[in-house]
Amino acid sequence: MASPSIITLTSPGSPAALAPQTDSFYGLTREALEAWCTLHGFSRVHAKTLFRSAYKALNPEPWSAPSLPRACAALLPLSLSSAPLRLVAEQRSGYDHSLKFLVGLAGGREVEAVLMPETKRLTLCLSSQVGCAQGCVFCHTGRMGLIRQLSTDEIVGQVLLAERWIAAHPEWLQQVRLPASTRISNIVFMGMGEPLDNVDAVIAALRILSDPFGLALGLSHISVSTAGHLDGIERLYAALPKARLALSVHSTDDAQRSRIMPINKRWPLTEVVDRLRTILGGEGPPVLLQYTLIRGVNDRLEDAEQLARLSQGLNAKINLIPLNVVGPSRLSAPSPEAIKAFRDLLCSHGLRVMVRYSKGQDIAAACGQLVRDANSQSGSSSSGET
Repeated sequence: MASPSIITLTSPGSPAALAPQTDSFYGLTREALEAWCTLHGFSRVHAKTLFRSAYKALNPEPWSAPSLPRACAALLPLSLSSAPLRLVAEQRSGYDHSLKFLVGLAGGREVEAVLMPETKRLTLCLSSQVGCAQGCVFCHTGRMGLIRQLSTDEIVGQVLLAERWIAAHPEWLQQVRLPASTRISNIVFMGMGEPLDNVDAVIAALRILSDPFGLALGLSHISVSTAGHLDGIERLYAALPKARLALSVHSTDDAQRSRIMPINKRWPLTEVVDRLRTILGGEGPPVLLQYTLIRGVNDRLEDAEQLARLSQGLNAKINLIPLNVVGPSRLSAPSPEAIKAFRDLLCSHGLRVMVRYSKGQDIAAACGQLVRDANSQSGSSSSGET
């Protein structure tokens, strides 16, 4: 018998070239799985059955679905891996019941994902890279540098790991006052990494996570964060026009933003926002503008005025995030009074504004706090002075 053919999702010249080349079931979109079925002489309708088994039923052996032909069920595990990601450790917040998962990857690397219970819903924060190349001064992940990209199956695998953990721990759902049938309803790509620096894998993962025969998460329930990766933004909207973007602004002054966010030197904020106005306009999908408030850096009322002007021409929502600090740092969050004044000025312009106090702060799971020791396979937390 000839060796089974393999479908791969990346090409040597793609931006995902740093990703490990896997032949994983969880790296295939339903369309790619239909192609696999056709290639091996099976009806493409079986891809729907496999997706239901893998993502709705959370079956670790999706080919065991009783309606699959025996030959298909026998060939698939020989051709495609379905090994789950490894849960290395978990931390539970004593403050808001958030959970931080330490997830083991191939090659011994690790990333973190955060499960956040909210009123009537569960949100999962995903990682897209091991480390990050952007080097934002207030983000601890950036101190690692970029170690490697995550593959599509490693991104999707974080969701499955969390879903299976929830199914195995009904007492946690009871503790957070959610029904026993609750599953993840929202996803944010705001963990480790710049998602649009790994745009091919992220787009494929979005297709898988939103597939109606799988987890069926609407794109309106998935936010992709970016520091302003303009090439990635254009490719994301070309592939998925209804995608939801969360743009990390943090400063509206180009010179200052370049100091705290080096990506601004390549793609200035004004250029990024102008392009978003062209792509989306004021009536398109909403854009979330994320603004980390740092005392004495970007928290003046003049900064709020500039942020209000920046929002013009976009269907924008604004998240104000008081700085989350891990370990010794020269930076700190503004006072509650300064935060309120900043918010109130934005509201006076008719903007939708929320002050977001990040969940999981007591377990270093809040925005900008996710970091693994690049030199250790055990992944012990590290932090340094900003």
